[in-house]
Amino acid sequence: MNEKTIKSKHIFKGNIVSLRVDTVEGPNGITTREIIEHVPAVSILPFKAPDTLYLIKQFRKPTEQILIEVPAGCMDKNESPLKAATRELQEETGFKAKTITPICESYMAPGFCNEYMYLFIATDLTKDKTNFDQDEYIELAEYSIQEALTLIEKKEIIDAKTILSILYLNHYIKKF
Repeated sequence: MNEKTIKSKHIFKGNIVSLRVDTVEGPNGITTREIIEHVPAVSILPFKAPDTLYLIKQFRKPTEQILIEVPAGCMDKNESPLKAATRELQEETGFKAKTITPICESYMAPGFCNEYMYLFIATDLTKDKTNFDQDEYIELAEYSIQEALTLIEKKEIIDAKTILSILYLNHYIKKF
């Protein structure tokens, strides 16, 4: 069932992603695989009990639309997932959290990409100042859990990490 890599050719190397083409041998013979190599990432859902969560709105060029998302970003080299989540929370929302709880880990698009994401929920929030990256234009929005679930049903929240985080929070709310 596994595929044996015969050769790999790097096509493009960027700051966040790289593209390589692997020639592989599998059960049905030799073929190629186009693979996006992506640095690890984190996402963090800010939650204020009993029923308030904070999401961000930002334009995403690959989708050509404004998406409603949990704050997220790439991990810096040698940075722990928890440290990266803490940094992204403050940068994108201006919040600091007394408690940051890991909820799950996931490959984001394993059919062609090795991006691995660590998902967190932040609680016991205090407001500080934002520190956006130079190319970020972000709007912070507040929702009840039910409002967020309705936005998922209406396909207004269509980002996988955000949907997963909201559904997790809704299912396990007593933990937070």
